[in-house]
Amino acid sequence: MLLCVDLTSKKVKVTGINREKSSFRVVESLEFDLSELDTKFKDYLKRTSSQIDEIRVSGALDNTFHKIFVIPDLKGKMFTAALGAEVTKEFGVAYQFKSQDLGEVPGPGNKINRKMMTAGMKRDTLEELSRLFDNSPAKPDIFTTYPLALQALVKKLELVSEEPMGFLELDYPTSRIVIFKGDEIRVAREVNVLEEEKDPDRSVLAKDIYRTLLFYTENYPNELVTKLVLAGNSTDSKTVNILSQKTGAEIIPFSHEDIIEKSDKIPHIPPGCLGLALLNPDSFPFEFVPMSVQEKRKIKKTLVLSSSFILAIVFILVLAVSRYSLDLRNLSIYHRGIKGEIKMKEDRLKELGLEFVSHSIETTQPPWSEVLLEMAAAVPPGVIFESFVLKKTKRVWKGEIVGLAEGKDEISSLLLVESVQNNFNQSPVFKGVKLVEKELIGKRIEFKINYQLNM
Repeated sequence: MLLCVDLTSKKVKVTGINREKSSFRVVESLEFDLSELDTKFKDYLKRTSSQIDEIRVSGALDNTFHKIFVIPDLKGKMFTAALGAEVTKEFGVAYQFKSQDLGEVPGPGNKINRKMMTAGMKRDTLEELSRLFDNSPAKPDIFTTYPLALQALVKKLELVSEEPMGFLELDYPTSRIVIFKGDEIRVAREVNVLEEEKDPDRSVLAKDIYRTLLFYTENYPNELVTKLVLAGNSTDSKTVNILSQKTGAEIIPFSHEDIIEKSDKIPHIPPGCLGLALLNPDSFPFEFVPMSVQEKRKIKKTLVLSSSFILAIVFILVLAVSRYSLDLRNLSIYHRGIKGEIKMKEDRLKELGLEFVSHSIETTQPPWSEVLLEMAAAVPPGVIFESFVLKKTKRVWKGEIVGLAEGKDEISSLLLVESVQNNFNQSPVFKGVKLVEKELIGKRIEFKINYQLNM
């Protein structure tokens, strides 16, 4: 079962979907209050973990951003740094962000710029979402934002075009409206929905939606939102009529029937959860990964690579010994007439072979567990190692580490780098530690350290 969890609204929406080839069937649709996340929601995860194959999660709108930037067409890291600088200038360093290239646009002086759609989610929010699943055997595979999930649904419905269109999910007490144009997410905001007795003719809601559309036109002159897809469990004919009159847009009721099946016992499917289910992970550029999860994955990958390398060496040695033993047996059969002296030489050769294998295993590998433990101990909070290399040159193990330090400002980031260097110098496992590169990227510092193993 694919479990889609939408934490965008005041109610946590959870939808369970069975996938068979290209077909989807909703088998479960639940809601939890935010106050129930640590109780009923976690109990639900424990009960159903054996049925869950994958989890996808979208976070609250107020902890995300979606912004188009036009950046000069630079090369490699220079382009990445320029885009990062623009995001930092606009939103600070509290966000983890991803980007998608929307193509070339003309710049001044016949230069070429690139239009980049960026989306970000607060780092603290990602960690909080990740902690919801700490004690669950099933962990989320994708963290993303509600508008990006909704975009997958809009594309599936074939509503994406070069004309701006809005998607309004009505859901008491808060609703959401997202305006798309092509692949761009132009506007994403929450809309309050009053109780029916306080807004019986939906005029307050209609005015709020109209102000949103007016805000869009002010920011994008000569563009009008002419289509508004309406979804959600607060949708009724009265709302459709008043929105059509007040906004002047064509109201398109949302229907899931062409893309997904559901049981008659399930009255409503949240469009945000449905969008999460329709995402294609292989071509989806906006998957966010909490820093704590990234670090665990890197350590796991390092251990797997190290183990694979050691197993490969042992396999080669075993293969060599097997071939060597086979040759000795053939030689013994061929020279059966002179068993005495040949037997003595064979025994000695076998002893030498075993001594060689033992010596090779002991001397060709560094003490991996000790090296990895010392590396882990040398990393203060705020620093991650992106890669490390260790190779033997003239009987000396030499290594290189590329890392990223992120403090509150440039000075604290520099202090973090110095702390890493000092920790390596103080370790009995490393020697000849040198900080050979450091590059300031916003408030972060990318650095490179060379070292030798003290063995």
